[in-house]
Amino acid sequence: MSVMRAPYVIGFVVVMLTITCGGPATHQVTLINKTPRTIAEVYLFAVGASHGASRGMLAPNASLVVKVRSGTVEVLAVAEKERVNQTESETKQASSTIQLVRPVELIFHDSDQPGAIERNKMDQIGVTFRVTTEPAGVEAP
Repeated sequence: MSVMRAPYVIGFVVVMLTITCGGPATHQVTLINKTPRTIAEVYLFAVGASHGASRGMLAPNASLVVKVRSGTVEVLAVAEKERVNQTESETKQASSTIQLVRPVELIFHDSDQPGAIERNKMDQIGVTFRVTTEPAGVEAP
């Protein structure tokens, strides 16, 4: 009978330690949009979990501060739909997986933006929107 209770006792101790110690730490994450487009949705969620509700919208050059639990975190940014040509539109997305152990700045930028992230700054993490450009003199179909 005592063998049957052991998993319950261990589970209870883990829950009590989590409650007593205040649970997982949270960190301040500053979201910064350095792209020329509005980011319509930003999600930060634990790896393997559903993304839940968006943390907000970011206009170009805007920032937003959110609290996020420490651990391995998925980042997903969805830009507003933009017109590519007369008949096509696209919605750009950027994503990354980070290990959140301290406050950080997530810098959303385009792949063709040199200098979006300051060199040697440990608290900045880049999240890149892939941008393709047509060679000079070639028109998009």
